[in-house]
Amino acid sequence: IRSYTMASTGLLAVTLIEKDTNNDILWVWSYPTMDDATRELLLRKCTLSQEEGKQLEFSFGHIGQKWYYQQNFQTGGTDKLPKVVSFCVAVLTKDFSPEQYFHLAKIFGLSYLKSGSPVSIVAHYLSAYTKGNVSNPPEACESFVAQNYDVRKAYTTYSLRDVVRQFGVETVLVYNALLLKKRVAVYAPALESVLQLCQTLPLLVWHRQNWNIVYPNVDLNDLELDDLATHSTYIAGFTDTAVEGRSDLYDLFINVAAASVTVAQHAKDSFGMTKLHKDIIFHLMQCVQNESLSDNAIVKELSSKTKELLVNVSSLAPNGGKITLDLLRARKLSPATETFLFSLAAAEGLVEM
Repeated sequence: IRSYTMASTGLLAVTLIEKDTNNDILWVWSYPTMDDATRELLLRKCTLSQEEGKQLEFSFGHIGQKWYYQQNFQTGGTDKLPKVVSFCVAVLTKDFSPEQYFHLAKIFGLSYLKSGSPVSIVAHYLSAYTKGNVSNPPEACESFVAQNYDVRKAYTTYSLRDVVRQFGVETVLVYNALLLKKRVAVYAPALESVLQLCQTLPLLVWHRQNWNIVYPNVDLNDLELDDLATHSTYIAGFTDTAVEGRSDLYDLFINVAAASVTVAQHAKDSFGMTKLHKDIIFHLMQCVQNESLSDNAIVKELSSKTKELLVNVSSLAPNGGKITLDLLRARKLSPATETFLFSLAAAEGLVEM
């Protein structure tokens, strides 16, 4: 994956949301201007309304083709913002890179805290947007250089080992769902837990390196659910317990607090376990228990097993052609294996429709 600057990808806008001394949450400013739907979304996602001390300092989400990163700041009674208790800087972008954009949000936020004026944010924003760097940040921040951020580090922020330890052999159900490009819903009452697991799960299908399937902060409202419905595969995170009863939204449901994984009734046929699944989860569990293996080594081991599987599936097609159900039936496989291999071939674009 090549490094990139934000001049060619990335930044779309920055905005300020404030909580005043009357405890009102107010949309204050944005650059450039934002449409009403995006404003409504960012106001709703902002956690300033929560009690001080319970606000999540960092949060992020994804809707349509846009990512948003929000960071909260306490004013500490500064005379530059006398009527403001706290504020949120929201950065709207085209890409997934939490560490990169939280660095920028910190620069924007501390600049505003020092000056009390959004003009200071605009100067840093334009520098990042046009040059891919901010060379004169506030004292508490390091200089920002977009090329220093390798997106693969964002992919591997959290540990796949921890996920496997939490869910045990049921991890194979999550692996199956992602491999077959199904819809996965993740629930936890704490947003921080949801964000972390949603960011980690695509490691199970590292060969795709696609984090654009992650929608880690979804509310059960029409705007967000309508957007989710336009995608045939995703990892969607929720903090509303009512999502468990919405099986129309998922094929696989993960309850983080209960460490449970549940297959939706309508999707049972896609989750028949085969010897292939058992071999892969056995190997993964062995890797997790091997303390000499690093987190990244575990991801590579699983990816290697997955690639082996894909090579074997591809080899079923004569002369590099497409795979058909008749071709699989001729091999007299078990029904579960036949279904799995055909679904996998379809997910990888190897099926003749």
